[in-house]
Amino acid sequence: MPWDIEATTGALIQRVDTGRMRELRGDVSLEDMTALLASDLKYTIVSFVECLDCGQVLFWGLCIRGNPILRHADRTEIDRWAWSAVPPRERWARS
Repeated sequence: MPWDIEATTGALIQRVDTGRMRELRGDVSLEDMTALLASDLKYTIVSFVECLDCGQVLFWGLCIRGNPILRHADRTEIDRWAWSAVPPRERWARS
């Protein structure tokens, strides 16, 4: 069963806001992932976040034509990820 995009993104944002996790790197901030996804301007949108209690890194990935993915990731994957350009913010960001 696919992850609930809004609920999972919201839970990750809440954990970052309360200091339980931190964003390591992403195409955009967690708060902007669903807006960019809804625009259909970027095929995949990813974020790597770290649990500050255990140090585990999570990968949160969204795709316009596929199921979201939440999984554990190796920290070295952040530098190996094939990062691609994000369209200009004014084309997809909420007003």
